[in-house]
Amino acid sequence: MKKSELDLTNLRNTLASIKECYQDYCSQQDEKIKTYIKDSCVQRFEYTYETAKKIMNKFLKKEYDKSEKDLTINNIFREMYGLGLIENFEHWVDYREKRNLTSHEYDDKLTYPIIEIIPQFINDIEILLTNLEKTLTDD
Repeated sequence: MKKSELDLTNLRNTLASIKECYQDYCSQQDEKIKTYIKDSCVQRFEYTYETAKKIMNKFLKKEYDKSEKDLTINNIFREMYGLGLIENFEHWVDYREKRNLTSHEYDDKLTYPIIEIIPQFINDIEILLTNLEKTLTDD
């Protein structure tokens, strides 16, 4: 695979989407509307996380010839951390845990911890994206 073949467009788009939604959440004064926006932020967290995970998986398969068997979710995060493409392995484990909680049950007790980590999550996605772009353009 040529390094430029990994398309990061979806990750860029989901990042822009969650950033915009979170900014709206932070600036909203009406609590009822803020609740609706929070729900949207959580949903955007879910699909941004899934997009990032798929990109990482695809990157490791194509660039490092990793097999599906090698790429359990924790191994994906370990590999990406080891390559310096993510900065904090524990953050990504936490994102996975929070994502798994919302996929099984959706209530306010579960969404509150997610809304609290979104700024950190956005930062970690930006780091991942920057590092992937740099890696994919280096010859």
